[in-house]
Amino acid sequence: MDEAREKEGKFPKLSALAATATALALLFLGLIGWAWFAGTPEAPPVAEGTGGGSSEVVVLLAAPFVPPKPVEALVTPSTEAAQPAAPPAAPLAAETNAPPPPAPAPAAVPASTPPPAPALEQTATPPAAPGASPPTAAPSTAAEESNSKSPESPEELALVPAPAPDLTEPGRSGLLPRIAPDGRQPWQVYARPFDRRDERPRIAIVIGNLGISSAATEAAIGQLPGAVTLAFSPYATRLDQYVPLARGAGHEVLLGVPMEPVSYPANDPGPQALLTSLTPAENLQRLSWQLSRFTGYVGVTNYMGSRFTASERDVRPILEELHRRGLLFFDSRSAGSSVAGRIAAQIGMPTASNERFIDSEPSRAAITQALGAVEEEAKQKGAAIAMGFPYNVTIELVAAWTKTLPDAGIVLAPISAMVRDDKKGN
Repeated sequence: MDEAREKEGKFPKLSALAATATALALLFLGLIGWAWFAGTPEAPPVAEGTGGGSSEVVVLLAAPFVPPKPVEALVTPSTEAAQPAAPPAAPLAAETNAPPPPAPAPAAVPASTPPPAPALEQTATPPAAPGASPPTAAPSTAAEESNSKSPESPEELALVPAPAPDLTEPGRSGLLPRIAPDGRQPWQVYARPFDRRDERPRIAIVIGNLGISSAATEAAIGQLPGAVTLAFSPYATRLDQYVPLARGAGHEVLLGVPMEPVSYPANDPGPQALLTSLTPAENLQRLSWQLSRFTGYVGVTNYMGSRFTASERDVRPILEELHRRGLLFFDSRSAGSSVAGRIAAQIGMPTASNERFIDSEPSRAAITQALGAVEEEAKQKGAAIAMGFPYNVTIELVAAWTKTLPDAGIVLAPISAMVRDDKKGN
């Protein structure tokens, strides 16, 4: 009995101690959890006043809290060194194969570019038809941007490289054009491809006296469509660069031969000009120098020459020599009394004649009116030929106007495609 009582007396004590220990344990666990989430670097004050905790527990609570490392930090240094850094991203153009930016547009022709031809040599041009309608208004900015890319394919722009085999022979001053042994003629071989089955009205535009001004020449080559024919002066110094550049852009080219004007010697066409005061042999010698200045031209046109082209005695030997060499002749008709077209037709030479100068008055209003007259004439007669010079305003207006011709039902043609329309010699 006493032993049982003794045990009963002890059990309450043991129960009290167990309850106290349990409470302390729960308290410590709560403090540890609070320290874990709060990240407190020091142990809370209650840990010092418990009196029932061991020294080890106090040290654990007093240790600073170290947050867990992110996953990337768990990689060892050796592993990091073994992984190469990712290469930088390539430019977007390389990923999308984007084309390079377009080349800058040719420099605008300065307003101070000197007029290449005296106005006197253009006064005999046939006047504009009365009541001629002005050309279609230039397209708006948005339309110009949409039409900035030429519809012509590279095949259409491709001209036969010059000089072509068997189409040249050595001369005193350089290579001269000739008819090949198989009958091929320069005016046909070097011509710009053109579909002669096209029944739409045709317009040919010739821009003359190129090569003297670099800015004007580059503007004409770069801004005008390839179907516009370009005539180069034999006095230019960079013909070996300009002519291949023009032909590479699809332009048919002519050689502009200086001839005597009615105003000579006040207006001098140059040291190698053909003159009525010279013998035929002397003029043919000068012509040989001019013909050897470059290759790849389809024919010859006269620069000035209002007196020379009106003299049958002087112009006939020149045309016969050009015909013998397989060239066409484009009569600029600097004088209404020119007989060159008639003589060319008589000897069976391919020829075409200018019908009006579009910039006799190099103003915006006058050129616009002249282009309207050319367009109206093409609609009425089926064909029209006009000529201009590389004024800044001429190049600008012709470039914009030619874009409107397809909508008007008209096709722009090189001069070689017009020779069959001028067999009458007028």
